[in-house]
Amino acid sequence: MCRFVCSYARPQAEVSSGGTVQFTVLPVRERPVSPVPGQAFLVRDDWDDYSFKTTFRLLCVDPGGEIREIGGVKIGRFGMTAPARTPLPDSFETLDGGFFSLGLRDTYYERLHELGPDLQHTVLRALNDVSFDLELFSRARTESVTDTSLLRFVSVDTVVGRFRDSGIPAGPLAAITEVTRRRLFDALRSSGASWSGSLDEVTFLRRLYDLDHLESHDPRFTTAEGDIVQHRYNNPGDWEDDWVFGDGRFGLADGPDEALLRFLAEMIHPAVRTDRGEVERLLALVNGLLAPDGYELAEARTVSGYPVYEARRIPARPRIPSPAPPAAVTAAQPGQGAYAAVRRAARGERKDYACPREPVPDGGQADVFEATHKTLGTTVALKKLHSKYPAERQVARMRREIEIGQLLDGHPHAMPILDFGADHTWFVMPWADATAAQRQELLREPAELRALVDALASVLAAAHEHGWLHRDIKPSNILYFDGRWTLADWGIVRRPRGQTTKVGRTGLYIGTEGFAAPELSGTPHEATASSDIYSIGRVIAWALTGKLPETNLPLLPPPGPWRTIVRAATHQDPQRRPQTVSDLLALIDREHAVVPEDPLPAAQTLLEAASSGDSAAVDVLLTLVGDHPEDYELHVGVLARLDARQAGPALAREPAQAHSLLRALAEHVGGDDKHMVQFGDAAAVVIWLHGICSYAADHRDWDLLEEAAHTMCTWDGAWDQWNAQDKITPWLRALTSEAASVIAAVLRDHPESAQHFSHVADDRTADPRIRQALRTSTATEVFSVGSVG
Repeated sequence: MCRFVCSYARPQAEVSSGGTVQFTVLPVRERPVSPVPGQAFLVRDDWDDYSFKTTFRLLCVDPGGEIREIGGVKIGRFGMTAPARTPLPDSFETLDGGFFSLGLRDTYYERLHELGPDLQHTVLRALNDVSFDLELFSRARTESVTDTSLLRFVSVDTVVGRFRDSGIPAGPLAAITEVTRRRLFDALRSSGASWSGSLDEVTFLRRLYDLDHLESHDPRFTTAEGDIVQHRYNNPGDWEDDWVFGDGRFGLADGPDEALLRFLAEMIHPAVRTDRGEVERLLALVNGLLAPDGYELAEARTVSGYPVYEARRIPARPRIPSPAPPAAVTAAQPGQGAYAAVRRAARGERKDYACPREPVPDGGQADVFEATHKTLGTTVALKKLHSKYPAERQVARMRREIEIGQLLDGHPHAMPILDFGADHTWFVMPWADATAAQRQELLREPAELRALVDALASVLAAAHEHGWLHRDIKPSNILYFDGRWTLADWGIVRRPRGQTTKVGRTGLYIGTEGFAAPELSGTPHEATASSDIYSIGRVIAWALTGKLPETNLPLLPPPGPWRTIVRAATHQDPQRRPQTVSDLLALIDREHAVVPEDPLPAAQTLLEAASSGDSAAVDVLLTLVGDHPEDYELHVGVLARLDARQAGPALAREPAQAHSLLRALAEHVGGDDKHMVQFGDAAAVVIWLHGICSYAADHRDWDLLEEAAHTMCTWDGAWDQWNAQDKITPWLRALTSEAASVIAAVLRDHPESAQHFSHVADDRTADPRIRQALRTSTATEVFSVGSVG
């Protein structure tokens, strides 16, 4: 099991057998001598990236002792300046933190994975691969060697998305956002489940960390263990139960993804937690929150019949609102520390709280006081009705607010109710740090605004599931508390149908003008979830413009993704808005989705580099075209203009890629919806394919020859270009032995192309197999035409 020496220390590279990989650096073109399993070799390459020489060829020895060529890799070093060659040690097990690497092609990672995911992870960690560790990439990104050499033919999007979009199990990508981490910790607090399960906290942490090498925050102790024992066992009130989430030594809040993922997986390990039902509920909770960042915990093996979970990459899914904690999990009381103590001490007695003479300004339908619990000294918000003898409807309103607080008790984005009077004329909640109105400037930051919207969506999803609508969402009712956004003031909530107190009341204006949906001014009891969605849209518009919305007047942010979202959410017709918060979040995700870059400019740049003799650009170009099989311009306008003398060797080195590229090129023979094939383009494609065929025949690569010939005949049969045929004819006449046999078989499969070369059938200098194939194919074509006639 992996141990972390400190928050950011990465584990030593290990294979499943518990050993390490021994790397040896070899001079240019030197081959390994007496290789044994567990070895890897980095062969230097003299490739020059504008005075940076960072390229190596990686060879790994598989368990059977066979040398496996993995591919090209570039290795840089922090502070490296041109001219320079990467100064690797002659041998090592793990590069120190001053180095970082990047594979040149996806096949580099795929071939590593073919050796097994454990060995793949070992090598990538040992070489400090930046695709595998995006936190490292973010630091290396500003280095001169990164831009000039490592990223010369690889885009940033490729580095970031390499493991996200492939089927390759990934390692510690820095993809889990601060928002997701905050939501995870909130949900785990609310679940009521102890993070250490049936183990004591020190025993649990020792399964993951070397506590003897972690510092103590308390100067009386030398190690983290002494620190934890003192403040969690000897004085249990010193630290909150969730102390570990914010302790920087363990890297859960701001460390590598791997630290958090291993911690979460360990929480549901069978040695930690034995209740299968609880494990399943925690697994569902964690995976629901990890999915938008492209992770999940999945069963990797079993121990005594019980599943052991590990993290793996999955395609990122649209963020959906977090549900209320599962009913089967005992909800923890919200309001950590002092607020939990207030709840435990609650007696329903208002005299337990000392209130100042004056309430805070703008308390709305009730007075809000910054009160103090007399015994505990904790500052709280005490909300009470204005009048000493309030009207029944005012009491009913506060009763509803208390009811919904109890219904959503434990939800991380609902402001908790700590205490209340039996007459429902007052209640106590935590004292918030700020309202949305007070943090409006910060909400112009995309991450801050998204965190607020996610919080609203989460708590509203839970309320809507029970049939409750808020109907008064506005900045002053959105409170920032304990590092997260919460929704308060549920006083005019609409209960589920059939439970409303005054059915049929119409003509009343419900909500706050400008933020409330228009339908709330006429028939508020007929409102749906889309009414709350309207208010979210108005809050977004207010946050981004700084303007208070006016009733029935549109308020839209500047052009950009949020403008479309606000326009849809605040449509006057409720039926034309997103109907659920899930629909709203799906719209937000769609509008903020990264628009993929057009690969054509990059391909043209690579083509120019290849034309200048850059052999590395050829490999990268073929990979780029292969990644876009549907792109006509890449195949016909770029690939077919690559010198066949360069393309042939590259295709021969990658048979699977060659197969895919040539098949895709054949599919483009008829053009597409946007492109009509021009005769000149058709001729260029056929001539290029003939060049590939010539290379393959000369080098006896029969698979490449067969595949290229099939594609050549497909295009020739469709477009009948004489200048191309003039180049192919003498080549056909000169073919002999195995090459003639391969091409003869292809010609029989393509009679429409074979007839263009029928005159070769009468040429006694041509190979008999070619002549026979042309006679047979020509006869077949003539018979076919005659039959149709």
